Formats: sequence, structure tokens, C-alpha cells
Amino acid sequence: MTIQTGESLASYSLCEAFLGGQTFNIDKLQYVKLNDALDTVVSTLEIEELFQVFAQSFLRFEKDLLDVAFEFSYVNMKFNNNEEFFSNVRHRFNVSIITILTAFKSYDDHCNRILKYSINTPETKNFNCETRREIFDNHLSYRICAMLRDYAQHRALPLGGYVIGGVDDFACDDAGITRKLDTGFNVSPWLNVSEFKSSSQCKPSLQKELDHLDCEKIDMKWLIRSFAGAMYKRHALLRTFLTPKIEASNEQIATGYNFASAAKGSEAQFLELRWNNKKRPMRNDLGAKVFKAFETYESFMGAERLYVTSKINRDDTIYCGQDER
Repeated sequence: MTIQTGESLASYSLCEAFLGGQTFNIDKLQYVKLNDALDTVVSTLEIEELFQVFAQSFLRFEKDLLDVAFEFSYVNMKFNNNEEFFSNVRHRFNVSIITILTAFKSYDDHCNRILKYSINTPETKNFNCETRREIFDNHLSYRICAMLRDYAQHRALPLGGYVIGGVDDFACDDAGITRKLDTGFNVSPWLNVSEFKSSSQCKPSLQKELDHLDCEKIDMKWLIRSFAGAMYKRHALLRTFLTPKIEASNEQIATGYNFASAAKGSEAQFLELRWNNKKRPMRNDLGAKVFKAFETYESFMGAERLYVTSKINRDDTIYCGQDER
């Protein structure tokens, strides 16, 4: 690598960030390439973290559904404060839903900023705008939740109410006697449509859609699961778009390490990219971290049709207590 005319030898460098580490001078062009590569990889990791927070908030909502059903099934309401129990459940669902909506807003705002300024190409900005528009236009749940976030912030808590119900399964034995097999409990939170659509946070176009649905309530389980699936679809498209950019950046960082290793005569480690008094870490495993993150939460694509249950599946080949009925 050469030093450009008019620049001091120590303007740009790669430095090993440990006691006794060596410094390797580079030129401005190489500095710009490495800096851009780091911008791309680090920015993608930031976007991934934002999505991971959204994903975890969705899983918390699903866990609350299971926890509430389980707690209700074993709580003896005759000896407990019903009002306190149900109020606590209401608070928990509101916390979970608001957390999901806030995580979505953080992703949407920061993703737009990061793609606009850190991975700064017209192609990237256009892709983000088009993807946001596509998901918004094609998913009712996304349109509702995008506006529900402002509703929760400025008007009222998002949970309209919820129902906890029990379901008994019955079957006839060989003698024709009907016996109860088991009992299950289910929790169904819902959104109050009339209150939501009458607010200023619900835009006229969505108000018309909700009027066309002609439903007083929307099942929050469907809404949140469908929304999570739409969010993952948006993020998966972004992952696919950014993959070749991450690959190119990873190769550029590897080139920097190869140059430093050749100059050192042995493997260079823990490099920092420096310019005058500025420095930033340049780990050589950043690309691998991105691709590992890209492999997470792929099942969110089917979140609307996916649910978890503890109900026993009765099968003749597997003992599950049938003889005790």
C-alpha cells in the first residue's frame, strides 16, 4: 500500500489494541474502504439488535398468554381476590403489547436513520422505503399496529379487554357412558375497535377498513401474531438485500487483517482502525456475527398460524394415561 502525496505517514493506520501491539500504516483509500466496511457491518448489527428486541417482546407476549392460562387453571378463585388477579392480568397484557409497539417504532425509526446515513447509497434508501410501503400496504395487522402505537401513546391503553375460558373434552367409553377426558384453559385478549377507530390516531383509510370488517373486537392474539409475521417479512427482505454488502465488507476487513499479518510476519489480532486521534475496533468476526443473527427467528414467518399448547396428544402408540380414565 502506498501513502498518498501530501499526507503524513502516520495519518491512517491499523493498530493492534493490546500492550505491545504493532501499528501498520495504510493510505487514505484503504482507510475509506475499511471505514465504509465497518459502517456497513456495524450498522447491520445495530438493525439486527433492534429486530431482536422486537422479537423478544413478541415472545414475551406469547409467554404471558401461557402463564395467565396456567395460573388461572390452578388458582382457587373461592379463596383469592378475583379483582386483584384480573387487574394484574390486564396490566401484564398492556405492558407486553406496549412493549411490542414501542420496539416496532424503535426499529422503524432507527432502521430508516441507519440505512439513510450509515449505509449511504440511493439504492439502500429506496429499498427501505419500498419495503416499508409494501409491507404496510399488504398487511392489515401491520397497518393497525403502526397506528395503534400512537393510540397507546396519546389516547388510551391498547388492551380493550380479555376473556379466560375453560374447555372440557368428552368421549364415550365402550359402555356408552360419556366421560370427561380433560379440561383446558384459553386466554383471549382483544382490541376495542369502536374506541380505536374513533380516535384521531386511526387514519380515515384504516377507519374505512375497520368499518368494512364490521367487528366490535379484534383478537389480539391474531393481531400480534400476524403483525410479528409481517415484521419478520420486512426484516427478512432487508437481510437478503444486505447479504452481498456484508459479504463484500467482510472481505474488505479480511484484506486489512491479511495486510497487517503480512507486515507483521505473523497473525495480526484485535486491530483498530485509526485516523489521527480517532479510532474504532475492527474485529474480524463481525461478518460471522451478522450471518449468525440472520439465521434467527425464521419461524416468525408463520407466526399467525403457529401457537404453543401443553395439551396432551392422545396416541395409541404412546402411553399418556388413557387407562386411568
